[in-house]
Amino acid sequence: MSRVLLPAVLLLTAVLSACGGVQSPPATLDLEGQTSLAVGAPASLTAVLRGLSGDPIPATVTYTSSQPNVISVDGQGQLTVKRLTATSRPVELTASAAGRTATMLVTTYGLEVAVGTYVWNLQAAGAAPGRFVVVRYRPESEAEAVQASTYTVTAPGDERLTCPLSQNAVERACWWAEADATKYPSGEYRASLVQNGVTYTTTASLPDPEAALGFVGGASATLRGRDVTFAGELPAGAGWLYAYVAKRMLQTSALPGPRLRSQGTEPTNDSRSVSVYATALPATLTVGAAVPAGAYEGWITAMPSNLSSFDEVLPEQFNVSATFGGPVTLR
Repeated sequence: MSRVLLPAVLLLTAVLSACGGVQSPPATLDLEGQTSLAVGAPASLTAVLRGLSGDPIPATVTYTSSQPNVISVDGQGQLTVKRLTATSRPVELTASAAGRTATMLVTTYGLEVAVGTYVWNLQAAGAAPGRFVVVRYRPESEAEAVQASTYTVTAPGDERLTCPLSQNAVERACWWAEADATKYPSGEYRASLVQNGVTYTTTASLPDPEAALGFVGGASATLRGRDVTFAGELPAGAGWLYAYVAKRMLQTSALPGPRLRSQGTEPTNDSRSVSVYATALPATLTVGAAVPAGAYEGWITAMPSNLSSFDEVLPEQFNVSATFGGPVTLR
């Protein structure tokens, strides 16, 4: 009787296969999760490694996020949704196991809050910085109507800030520059907003009340006719400017510094406009005839980014400085 001799390697493979010692290599890594997430809401990822037969294979999965400051992920796939994604830059979440990877792109919506310091160059020496608070809202879909509502922010010590969100708001942002730091100390700030029957809530922390943005160097506000040109050198870390003309505030004993409170919807081409947005200096503001003649002040507010635009991610800590550019007398 003839006999067939198998090479030792093939013989060993055949034996191990018969005993279940060698498994088929994994074919796929399936990643499941929502691709649109609300800020502050619980969410998670599920990754399953599957063999050629489609059956799950036990494996250790590693998760990563391309923007952990926006969405972070732990070793079990639990997500922490922190910020609104930039308009054209979704977060890429990745799962890896046994040499296989799977990714998904995720965007976020809802309510976010940022808090930081607010300082002005004419405040008393040694005075504590004030607080700057920002809230922004973005619906899950641009087709979703924005309802008239109210932003509410509760600071440590239960001090509350409120601001209306109008139904026709384009930028859907509101911010406060508060001079009194004792009312708005470091700690957790909680924001809420009701939209279409859903209550959105989120938080931000101010862990370092001493951090502050520098002032505009050599700031000036030069008047020619009704054109006010703001000039100066931007401080390090400033990427956006809000320059404005306001009635005299330095003589108001109840308010030790300039206090800005705005919903961020002033159109720069309005005849009544008394503010201008810019990313560099000099910047010129044309004050419309609807603004009465009189004594005003020119201020340049420097910020790290454009808080009214969803084209970029709003940082959780948002420090702002206001620099006095000089008196402005409108005629």
